[in-house]
Amino acid sequence: MAPDSATVRRIQRTTVASVALLPCIAAVVSFMHMHELCLRHGEDGFAAVLIPVAVDGTIVTASMSILLANRSGTRGGVLAWALLVISSLASLGANIAVAEPTAIGRVIAGLAI
Repeated sequence: MAPDSATVRRIQRTTVASVALLPCIAAVVSFMHMHELCLRHGEDGFAAVLIPVAVDGTIVTASMSILLANRSGTRGGVLAWALLVISSLASLGANIAVAEPTAIGRVIAGLAI
């Protein structure tokens, strides 16, 4: 038996809220890690803000470019995919670099991308 339309709408709203909220949480945690890493390695406060914004912004931009391409029936360009992979690895690396130096600490920090 198919779910009624009210159930479908609740599922859709929950999905949209999750898709909106979870990346925001990951972005905040990732920003904090990259910001801390920049400060540890001598960047001034302004650069320590701009660098994480640039890295996470590149992830968003590349993702949207790939999504648009997929909606148009293509797979997206090499540049978009390369920027997505490189920026994601940079974010992951920063998260792990500032983690507590234990295996569990690094795994938890690595989940924040």
